Amino acid sequence: MLEAYPVEKLVEFTNDPFFLGRITVHKVKENFHVEVDVVQRESHKIYKHVGTLYGFDDYADALEMGYRELRLKVGES
Repeated sequence: MLEAYPVEKLVEFTNDPFFLGRITVHKVKENFHVEVDVVQRESHKIYKHVGTLYGFDDYADALEMGYRELRLKVGES
């Protein structure tokens, strides 16, 4: 399946009505990188950059680690 990259996933926080988690997966050559941010709900502007993870062989692994990074650094959503 050919998919356009970057792929962006938004995560609702149950305890904060003003912010969302954003996980962006990029494909660079044969690897995947993931950026994790907290963004404002309405404008989607970055409020806090949580982290960037590099060197995943699989899209699903990169996305899963992005969710994990968001949960560990920001807290339960």
